[in-house]
Amino acid sequence: MPSAFNILIIGALFCVVMLLVLMSLLRSGTPGIREWALANALGFAGLLLYAFGRELSEPIAYEVANGVYAAASAAILAGFRRFFSRKLHIRLLAASVAGMVIAIALFHYVFDSFALRTLTVAVFQGAVCGSIALTIFHSRHAWRSRYPYFFTAGMAGLIALGHAVRAGLYFVHQGEITSLLQPSPWNLFFLSAGTFVLPVLTIGAVMMVHDTMLAKAEHAANRDFLTGAWSRRALFELAERELSFTRRTSRSMALLLLDIDNFKSINDTWGHATGDRVLIDAVLRAETAIRSVDYFARVGGEEFAVLLPETSRSAAVMVAERIRITMEGSARSIQIEGQPETPPYTVSIGLAILRDTDSFQELMRRADTALYAAKASGRNRVACD
Repeated sequence: MPSAFNILIIGALFCVVMLLVLMSLLRSGTPGIREWALANALGFAGLLLYAFGRELSEPIAYEVANGVYAAASAAILAGFRRFFSRKLHIRLLAASVAGMVIAIALFHYVFDSFALRTLTVAVFQGAVCGSIALTIFHSRHAWRSRYPYFFTAGMAGLIALGHAVRAGLYFVHQGEITSLLQPSPWNLFFLSAGTFVLPVLTIGAVMMVHDTMLAKAEHAANRDFLTGAWSRRALFELAERELSFTRRTSRSMALLLLDIDNFKSINDTWGHATGDRVLIDAVLRAETAIRSVDYFARVGGEEFAVLLPETSRSAAVMVAERIRITMEGSARSIQIEGQPETPPYTVSIGLAILRDTDSFQELMRRADTALYAAKASGRNRVACD
């Protein structure tokens, strides 16, 4: 059977491993990583103090060891609060750690009781883990994939429950266990479980950071960096999926291609910064005229596409006209300091409806032909293939 000393040393080494993992993630800039790294550094120190408690003076073995490990738990809670952009009460956390240390000292020097010291630690650690679980649950609107968040919240809740059970057992059987390092079965079980709390919660934190980084990478790959519209690559992937669904259900689908009229003259006259602002404004305006199930993408410099699933020809014409009127009637002049306002901009739109034999490339080619017809006939209009 492993000794309490060996368990604590192994737990301390796991904290070092998790610290190194977190250090490798610092460059991501994800909130909470610094606090989690601090928690594992403190956890390493606290577990070493616990392990060598018999060789240390009583204040260090009792008050300092418990205080350092409590600070580690407070730091990991702070990391989760930072990660989810929740309000962080630093003074309250510091006061709770100080209060726990004072209680440990009270039940050490004034009324010596291992059971009450254990109860104090269990209440503090259980409250911290419960707070972590609640923080994750209350931030569920920010979840991306579910598993990392369910795992971490579930483990935090399970640990909090474990501390409650531990407090009850030690209090009921007080006198039988008189030291953290005592090699009794119950003591070794709870010591083993408690030693790996920080590494387990850190694994959950790393999983959430990884999920965030994947979401950012996916957004960068699928969204245009300037306007936030879908990228050309993402449009083709989405279109293939919608095309398959449309064929299975025998429903209609439409594609609009939009081009900002005389965009080159805007760039030449007002500069590319103004041109970028026009592109951003065009996307914001167009997205107010389409449904949430439609896909608005930037496919070229000043050219955009709108994929309209389950949309008939007449409905597509209405959407196209709504977008055109939004651009024409609502466009505001863009002011640059020291320069006169730019004129409002308009768009020309080409429309094509999916045919039975069309690939998406063919649908796009026909919409492009219609777009050229709209521009050739005077711009600021809708042309249908």
